[in-house]
Order: sequence, then C-alpha cells, then structure tokens
Amino acid sequence: MDNHIIEEAKAYIKKEFANEETGHDWYHIERVYQMATYLQSKEGGNLTVIKLAALFHDFTDSKLKKDPEQAQQSMEAWFRNHYLSEEQIRSILSIIEHVSFSHERAGTVELGLESKIVQDADRLDAIGAIGIARCFTYGGAKGRPIYNLENMESSSIQHFYDKLLVIKDRIKTNTAKQIAYSRHDMILTFLKNFKSECNIQI
Repeated sequence: MDNHIIEEAKAYIKKEFANEETGHDWYHIERVYQMATYLQSKEGGNLTVIKLAALFHDFTDSKLKKDPEQAQQSMEAWFRNHYLSEEQIRSILSIIEHVSFSHERAGTVELGLESKIVQDADRLDAIGAIGIARCFTYGGAKGRPIYNLENMESSSIQHFYDKLLVIKDRIKTNTAKQIAYSRHDMILTFLKNFKSECNIQI
C-alpha cells in the first residue's frame, strides 16, 4: 500500500511542478526524495512519512504558490483521499512546516528525526555543484543580475553569502554533514575562481 501511495504522489507532484522554472522543479524534488531516502537508510525514521514529506516539501512554498493556503488545503485533501492516518498527516505537515531555511532563522524548534532528514536533504540540494546551478537559475527567473557591485543585495552572487555558505553549519544528521563538507568546499572553490575571473572583490 505504501509503495502505491508513493508512486501516485510522485506522479502528482511531477505534474504539479511541470512548468516550474526557478530551480524548485520536479528534478529538485526528486533529488531531495532520493537523498532523504538515503539518509533514512543510515539514520532511521519512518520511511513513508519521510518520502511523502520530501515529495510535498515545496507544495505550499509562498515563493512558488500564488495562494499557499489553497495549496495547503489541496495537499491535505490529497493525503486524506489516499487514506493516510491523521497521525501520518500531522507528521508530514510538521516536517513541511519546518523544512525551510527562513523558518529556522525565525526561531529555534527541536525537530524530530524525520524533520531533520527531510530538511537536510533539501539543504544539501542548495549547495555543491547543483546548488550553484540552482542559485543562478532562481536568480535568472527573478530577473537578478549575476553580480552588481553597485547593489550587491540585488544579485545572485550575494545569495552565496546570505545563505549558501552557512548551510554546512545548519545540517542536523551525521550522514548529511559528511556530504555537506565536500559540497561546501566546492562552493568555496567556485567563489574563489569567480572573483578571480571577474577581477572583483566581494
């Protein structure tokens, strides 16, 4: 039964995010799903809850949805229509609520293992080679320049300093930390080469 629900969820999410252009597309969600599954194999936790939370983790994101409240209602209806228990639904909704970087900055909440795993999986996709690609994809979709020495806050490169460089220290699980270290080093190497090629100081 669980495998059937997971496959239906994949098809539903893939269709829902088919036209997403900011780097939060189906391939991002699939990578987070695969990473969360791998982390669970090392760290433990409820696999079904982790998989579904990973698949739906961007479903209500206000950056992506014009009406997050409507998206929330649709998501909860999907869970109930697929006969998830209320306990499972509460667990999944809690994971999704706490997955975002901005939510953590707003306050400290003690997370359960499943939340840590999905959060770590999502954050790992924001660093390393894929994180670099996604940063500029998002910036391009929002009309941001690569860099702007007169107004760095408006540029994609500033995002590295505002968020990406601190992700390594926000990772929760031991398995994800080992992956984060190498991806963090890749970002440092990229920034060093970027500044050299552009002949700029940031």
